[in-house]
Amino acid sequence: MIRVIGLNPVIDRTYYIEDFCVGTKFYEIPPRADVGGKGINVARVLRMMGEPCVLYGFVGGNNGRLVEEEMDACHVEFRAFHTEGETRTTINIIDNRNGRETEITEPGVLVGEKEEKHFLSVLEKELEAGDFVICSGIPMKGMSQEIYRTISQICQEKGCKCALDAMGTYLDRSFPGVYYFSKPNFSELTDLFGIEGQNTQENLLKYGQAMQKLGVENLLISMGEAGGIFMDNARILQSTIPKVRVVSTIGCGDSSVAGFCLGAERGMEKEDCVRLAMACGACNAMFSKVGCVEPETVWKLFEQVQIQKISYTS
Repeated sequence: MIRVIGLNPVIDRTYYIEDFCVGTKFYEIPPRADVGGKGINVARVLRMMGEPCVLYGFVGGNNGRLVEEEMDACHVEFRAFHTEGETRTTINIIDNRNGRETEITEPGVLVGEKEEKHFLSVLEKELEAGDFVICSGIPMKGMSQEIYRTISQICQEKGCKCALDAMGTYLDRSFPGVYYFSKPNFSELTDLFGIEGQNTQENLLKYGQAMQKLGVENLLISMGEAGGIFMDNARILQSTIPKVRVVSTIGCGDSSVAGFCLGAERGMEKEDCVRLAMACGACNAMFSKVGCVEPETVWKLFEQVQIQKISYTS
């Protein structure tokens, strides 16, 4: 069973306003409301690809009910931990005419040590040997910055695989840990090691190997539309994705995480896991809805993903 840790979901409210100007009143602009968050996106893609999963997250208020309704509609088994406050909202103002986007992100509900311990106890009780746990996104405000490291330790004790898709402090504090899979981009790699450098293949490989040494068995470095670089203890692979009509790139990384973990859960060879990751990410870019794929299209793109071995000496 794949279990997705998406602790901090969000309601994305997007307003499309042409010639948006600060200090101006805009009337009768209906928002588009979407349930989001990295864990939500991963779980949604897994279900669209026909894979059952369990999602763990904190929700509250009317926004929380929207999250629960969306997960029910997507047939995602949702372990909802209820809070007294309201699930956070992100406001996006899109001005397509001028190519500008304004974003306002709420901090979300503060949870304490008691709520965190309850979540961890539920997760530990439900985990079974062979499960695949995906730690995705930013935890709830107030949670321990080492929470993913704790989950990694629980997975080791239970005989489960653990995947890591975090950023910033939460990525840094996840180590030392043991992770079957992680998917950073160049910015996340440089932030992790506190360095500055050019986004070159040499640097990608150098910092990727450094991240492996921290405790990541399989690493897929995202390169956007250029594809990705996969690294394990035996090989380095360069993947190239087919050209698609891009509608939105938001959620492509989450879709790629879902694709790789789905392939691993189904026992696919690692090269095919990489292909599936790239195909899911590319398919997501074809839709305006975040965390959305079409299985038939995914498998067509899967056949078009190019994989080649590359060599590197550190």
